[in-house]
Amino acid sequence: MDLTNILGALTGNDAVGAIAENLNIDSKQVSSVITNALPSLLGAMQKNASTPGGAEALAKALGDHAVNAGNIINNLKGADLIDGSKILGHIFGGNLNNILGGISKQTGVASNAVGNILASIAPSLLAILGKQNGNSGAAGLGGLLGALLGGSQSQSTGGLGGLGSILGGLGSLFGKK
Repeated sequence: MDLTNILGALTGNDAVGAIAENLNIDSKQVSSVITNALPSLLGAMQKNASTPGGAEALAKALGDHAVNAGNIINNLKGADLIDGSKILGHIFGGNLNNILGGISKQTGVASNAVGNILASIAPSLLAILGKQNGNSGAAGLGGLLGALLGGSQSQSTGGLGGLGSILGGLGSLFGKK
């Protein structure tokens, strides 16, 4: 699975429609937020996985969510916003409000709506990545996230085209250039 497949799973008409219906938000806004946020989510996960403790915690979260990877649309229809918000807090840490504000500026969608959209997809994103990571555990995370982002950590925006520019623009929040 590559970034395009993950993006497709999270922004397909049924997925976007489920989120839009749950949150009473326009489906074009939902799609825009997800498209703009995915590189930031993956980049922050890659940064978290760059330390042994962070990699272990992320691998555990991916494993815990991988069991729910079966039907992404059903997961999105019944998205647990509280769990999703906790996931976002772990992924972005103290940068969460800055990230939401940056995505809000890029998309024109209010920060609270951006937060709800991302909280809706966070458990499903972990499920997709957990299934992809399989039994690789913490050791495989760097390779998985690096491959999805198009290269090594130092080249994390390569291979993403327009999506990479988003990560590059928000990269300073993660200590990346």
